[in-house]
Amino acid sequence: MPKPSGHAKQQALLTLDTAAGHLAAGRVDAAFALATRAVETGIQYRSGRVVERARTFRRAITSATPPKVVRDFDDRLHGVYL
Repeated sequence: MPKPSGHAKQQALLTLDTAAGHLAAGRVDAAFALATRAVETGIQYRSGRVVERARTFRRAITSATPPKVVRDFDDRLHGVYL
């Protein structure tokens, strides 16, 4: 049985908070794996709030040459408008 959309969106926001913690601790791969899961939920439930929070999360990395996991995340977010 799928989760009700409100619960799933709230869970996605919490997942982004957890991802931010991983990022702060230097665990970039884990952080972006979690963030990607949250974005997928945001897209599935058409939650602009989740997607915008994911974009805010992404801006925490300010490297001219970000790791592949970050570039993949960028590719997933590119063109998502809800």
